[in-house]
Amino acid sequence: DNGLSQHTLTEKYHISLGSVCNILKRKEEYLHDYETNQNQNVKRKFRNFDSGKLDEQVFEWFVDQRLKNIPISGTILQEKAREIAKVLGDHFVIIFLQKKIRHGSENVIPNSNAPIAITNATNNDDSNLFLSNDSEHLDQLNVDLNISIESNELKVIDSRPDTNKNDIGYYLLNKLSIIDELKYSLLTNHFKPNRKYSFPTLYSDDHTCSRRFLINWLNDNPFLVYSPYIEGGYCINCVLFRNVQGQKLELFVDKPCYQYKHLKHFTTSCKSHINSQFHQNSTIATDNFIRTYKDPSLSIVSLIDKDRIEKINRNKAILTPIIKIIITCARQNIPLRGHRDESINDIRQVINVVDAHCGSNFIALLKQRIDAGDELLREHIQLGKKNALYISSSVQNEIVDCLHKYILKQILHRVQNCLFSIIVDETTDTSTAEQLSLSLRYYDQKTNDIREDFLTFIETVSCTGETISNLILDYLTTHNLPFHNCVGQAYDGGSNMAGIYQGCQALIKQKCPDAEYYHCSNHCLNLALIKSCSILQIRNMMGTIKEIINFFKDSAKRMHALRSEITDYQGEYVCLTNKKRLISLCDTRWIDRNTSIETFLELYIPIVNTLDKFRHGTLKDSTAEQLYYAITNFQHIISTCISCFLLSDIVPVSRMLQIETLDFSSANQHVDDLLETFEQRKQQTQAYFHNIIYSHADELCKELFVTPSISRYSILALRQKNMPICDPEQFYCEHVYLPFLEELIKNIKVRLCVLKNERIILLIKLRPEVIINEKPFELTKHLLKQFADRIPSPLQLNSELERWQKKCNDLLKMNDDWKKNG
Repeated sequence: DNGLSQHTLTEKYHISLGSVCNILKRKEEYLHDYETNQNQNVKRKFRNFDSGKLDEQVFEWFVDQRLKNIPISGTILQEKAREIAKVLGDHFVIIFLQKKIRHGSENVIPNSNAPIAITNATNNDDSNLFLSNDSEHLDQLNVDLNISIESNELKVIDSRPDTNKNDIGYYLLNKLSIIDELKYSLLTNHFKPNRKYSFPTLYSDDHTCSRRFLINWLNDNPFLVYSPYIEGGYCINCVLFRNVQGQKLELFVDKPCYQYKHLKHFTTSCKSHINSQFHQNSTIATDNFIRTYKDPSLSIVSLIDKDRIEKINRNKAILTPIIKIIITCARQNIPLRGHRDESINDIRQVINVVDAHCGSNFIALLKQRIDAGDELLREHIQLGKKNALYISSSVQNEIVDCLHKYILKQILHRVQNCLFSIIVDETTDTSTAEQLSLSLRYYDQKTNDIREDFLTFIETVSCTGETISNLILDYLTTHNLPFHNCVGQAYDGGSNMAGIYQGCQALIKQKCPDAEYYHCSNHCLNLALIKSCSILQIRNMMGTIKEIINFFKDSAKRMHALRSEITDYQGEYVCLTNKKRLISLCDTRWIDRNTSIETFLELYIPIVNTLDKFRHGTLKDSTAEQLYYAITNFQHIISTCISCFLLSDIVPVSRMLQIETLDFSSANQHVDDLLETFEQRKQQTQAYFHNIIYSHADELCKELFVTPSISRYSILALRQKNMPICDPEQFYCEHVYLPFLEELIKNIKVRLCVLKNERIILLIKLRPEVIINEKPFELTKHLLKQFADRIPSPLQLNSELERWQKKCNDLLKMNDDWKKNG
């Protein structure tokens, strides 16, 4: 009855009101008879008879006759069935054809090359029952059979398995739970067939009419969605929001629009569905759900509970300054903790005292914020619950962790679908725990800049190549950074990192084939300088300077004496500097030693005068006397000048090699320029050494009353080799300056040969100033050989290179024209 009134049923089925009452009263009895296929009023008894064997033998005989192309009529078929029944020892009444049709045509059509079809009779006359070889009759039979066995049960079609996750029919038929996230996805991102989609054709019972689902129905009714899983339409609003008031309609909700009769009367059914109160209420519920899902603050609970919203805003106002203080400390490298811990009672006692001391930097900054007028924060600290103040060390660590996750998420979002290189170095913290610092170098597509971003510290208990490589690969896997996008590795030159067999770079290259290993170029330059400073005179000079600097820095009295000598200068000697103190030699960065040596050379005369004061009187010191004689030696003076002037050419290159946005081409160019400068120094040895280095050393000697000379052990070495003893200028040029310069050139070439990598040189040829002199065809062959898997359209590469070459030529020509016009 579906909730219809008795008068409505009377008008619908054209029967009397008494009949309707009687049927409704005996509804359970009728349903039971229908389900058990029984009628209690029928007195005839049916004999239990198993027709399985009879059917099987009759069917086998039928197939055998048809394979012999013997025509079989209905009468012959019935007679044969009676003969087989007598052999089986029983009697029956058979309507064989109707039974076979009811169970499906596959039980009637044999698997043979001879086409067989059954034409269904419209009455019970045996003469109308016959078999035919006509293929058209066979097709007609299949359609009729399919229509005759049509049931109300939904069948799985699953014509588009790839759309199941966005198909409402898939979830309904499989009785899967639908959470809010999935519900929102089904509402906003459900399957939408295009105009090329092939909807199934459905036929009427007499096979005279056909209907198809129309895509215009979906366009005209936004609530209607199509399910390829069952090839039918649903009202998505009513299906997902059933718990609304109103009479629920069966079509479009419990049953999809998928049958011929549904499609024939679609317009009427759809209009009735739209006008129903159930559909209107479910549509309102759908709109409310989408709005509150996008903005949870608009939910009914949030809108009704104003007090809850006020508490949320108040908590945000309290947490904001706490988070900002932690961010400020992190940016300024200020520790959150101080020299002692404080309890909450201690904090409340000093929170209103202006000149009170705080135990931690975090509380001090918090107090400063309160003193600046943040009354809400003051009230929170003074009156808030002790277990909800959000200022404990554990909460601070949680906030720091949340900030790390947020920053990491931003970095990973920028790195997404980008090529990147990994930069790893080992460091030890104050607790002597070994950890790896992991950074990424990549190209930011939004800002068009090369970025280097620090990701994390990874604690490790072992520094073997295998352990470090596993930690790096696990981190990349955890954060969904694809291995094939990793195109570079940058570590130090240790054997555990740079080894070609068991080193970290070799093991990572097995997983990331394109990840070429590169040693830090500035580190390589530093190592080249260390190796070059192994010359005896240069090594002794640096050792003497280090001892002199430590001599002064170890005593406040000596530093005061040196400072006084510098500031009380009365013009007794030449002074060309404003520097007031010495700078220590860096133990690791030898390039930075140039600053110390340059400062030492500028303060050379004040240093000598101060050491001379400590040789006599009450300030007498035996160490000062030894250092005085060492520093007033001409070999030390000339070695200091040689080191200072040659290192001054390396320092600018070192700074440029540390720029974040530096590319291989620029780095290669800087190194080539440095080598070219040194080669010019070598070719112009006599002029450069005499005019620049020796002249400066000679001025110092005149001020210090030092005579240029060759050391005694150097003279003995020359005599042992039967070499002539020349003047000091020629000796130090040939035995100190030139060897030091040649060592620098050789070691720089050896250490920075990684910049001459074949791939790097090939990519440099794509630069505008280089490609204009290249042949595109040859360049195409080399690029395809090295980067075949990275080029999306290899066949178009030659044309692209030709266009790029022409563009670069035009740009350079335009630049030359501007210069001429300027």
